[in-house]
Amino acid sequence: MYKWSRTSSHPNRRGWRHSWQVDAVMGLMTMDRLNVLRSVSIFAGTPDALLAEISAVLEELHFQAGEQVFGKGDLGDCLYIIAAGQVRVHDGERTLNTLHRGEVFGEMAALDPEVRSASITAVKDTRLLRLERGPLYQVMAQRIEVAQGIMHVLAQRLRGSLREMNQDFQYMQQFAKLTAAAAAIEAGIYDPESLDDVAARADALGQLARLFQGMERAVSAREQRLRQDVQELRIVIDEARQAREVVEITESDYFQRLRGQADQLRNIMERTDTLLEREV
Repeated sequence: MYKWSRTSSHPNRRGWRHSWQVDAVMGLMTMDRLNVLRSVSIFAGTPDALLAEISAVLEELHFQAGEQVFGKGDLGDCLYIIAAGQVRVHDGERTLNTLHRGEVFGEMAALDPEVRSASITAVKDTRLLRLERGPLYQVMAQRIEVAQGIMHVLAQRLRGSLREMNQDFQYMQQFAKLTAAAAAIEAGIYDPESLDDVAARADALGQLARLFQGMERAVSAREQRLRQDVQELRIVIDEARQAREVVEITESDYFQRLRGQADQLRNIMERTDTLLEREV
């Protein structure tokens, strides 16, 4: 309740104004935090009276864009609620998730103090509300729906992790297909259809597979043309060899003697035919 009076003759008017201003600011902060808490899934269905108690134990933190909230491997025992702004969940340079107003992170460490499994960095200027482990346990003991809400968030995160693990496993399997295809080309047993499912991906691996297939088709076409050219060259070489052998035979002394003998035999036959025609 605001501490103020309409009586102008208040004995400590300056103190009254200061008290009213402080209470007004605190009231606005409480309403703002209540609005944030109402938007958080783990507090769905929690009465405003209890939310107000939770709000009183929250610590407000501010982070500028690019500033790290905590790093992977840091020991943690509290959860954070995003009151405004946006944060990035990442492992080194790899972004795992992006969280916005009303979302929660760090709940695992709040339930069971452990080192952080990922780093959190503010993407833009961000305001966070930190809830320590002790007050969180008290709230969970009083309101079963809060415990259920946290379990729901954890289940969603677990399903997301399992989905990512499955996607990573599929990625590794399909990447192995790509390396196996390269080995198959060297062995001469490559099946052009073996990479169709990898090439159907819309990411960089799919692009690499399509590039691989295009290069393989181009190389196969060049090899086919080369084999055809070699075959044609062999035919030309065989014909040239045959022509050379014919020339060598016809120009040899033996062939010349045979040709002379054939000419003589042909002359004899012609004279014989002439004589026989005259006698007739």
